[in-house]
Amino acid sequence: KCGHYCRVFMTHLFSHVGLCGLVVGYAIVGALTFEYLEAPNEINQRSTIQGYRDKCLKDMWNVTETLNVLYEKNWTILMEKRLKQFENDVVHAVKNEGYDGKDSSDTELQWSFSGALLYCITVITTIGYGNIAPKTDVGKVVTIFYALLGIPLMLMCLTNIGNLLARSFKFTYSNLCFLFRKPRRTHHASSTQKQVEQMKGPVPKVVEIATLELCNGEEKTPVGDNISHMSSSPAKSSMSNNTVVVAEPSPVVVERVYHDSIGASEQRVPMLPVLLLVTGYICGGAVLFSLWEKWTFLNGAYFCFITLSTIGFGDLVPGSDIFDAESGQAKLIICCLYLIMGLAIIAMSFNLVQEEVVIKCKTVARNLGLLKSEYDDDDD
Repeated sequence: KCGHYCRVFMTHLFSHVGLCGLVVGYAIVGALTFEYLEAPNEINQRSTIQGYRDKCLKDMWNVTETLNVLYEKNWTILMEKRLKQFENDVVHAVKNEGYDGKDSSDTELQWSFSGALLYCITVITTIGYGNIAPKTDVGKVVTIFYALLGIPLMLMCLTNIGNLLARSFKFTYSNLCFLFRKPRRTHHASSTQKQVEQMKGPVPKVVEIATLELCNGEEKTPVGDNISHMSSSPAKSSMSNNTVVVAEPSPVVVERVYHDSIGASEQRVPMLPVLLLVTGYICGGAVLFSLWEKWTFLNGAYFCFITLSTIGFGDLVPGSDIFDAESGQAKLIICCLYLIMGLAIIAMSFNLVQEEVVIKCKTVARNLGLLKSEYDDDDD
């Protein structure tokens, strides 16, 4: 009984909803963990830089007080040395200690819950902006183990969501094709009848008089129930593989009716609708981030493309204006959802485009004679 409940639990856990919930929960737990580990270090670094600044000001005053008569050259040389030391301290704190340029009195932190959540998403999606990274030893170790478990989990989730979206997209596309583009006959019976009359010879002939064209222009497996034949004299006939074979040398006309887009088990989706969907998603994100971050539309589109392609340069990162807004937490969560959904759409696009590319390659190979056509086997 316990094993039955365990199997039921694992089935629900690795379903579409279960995987999504697991990824969301994993990201939230990671955000709380990194906020707890890294936020105190960020506050300490701000206090340290504040101490460097105060000490620099005190040294500058001491130099000015020591020189009773101010000589510009001597004072400039001493101040330059002291300011250079302060600059080196600040650069070291920014590069190695995670200092973000804010004072200790500022309440907004990089390692807030929203900032840590964005960091977790960039880790498990392998985007890796690099604008925020753990500086403590414990945070670095936790990041290693967090990525080892989170990256496969995210890939599994994206694969499942991508397959689900691909099937939904195929279903929607096939229904739209059926509604807006009715099948039509490609061969007229009158023209084919003339060909039948011209056919004379000892070998039995098979003539197709009508075909229903799919919305994507490809022929599918013929239905054997819709077959009609004509003969100049009565003769016995046998039917195999949906083809009528006549014993006597009389021409036979076979009418094949093909499945439409609804009856087809696998509906091909052209590349153009997929590319339009991805382009529209990127443009929508560009408008969204340009409004939130005060970016130009080009910078927003550039950020969305670099992010969804998992390149992640880190030169443009959301957070500058989102953190300052009252609803910054909610906006950044929406940003994380946009990234995850966008990656799922990219996975769906790869799925659909891969099928189309494989079919195109097979068609080219058949036309070149490198691959045997599937209809040749039926004729043999």
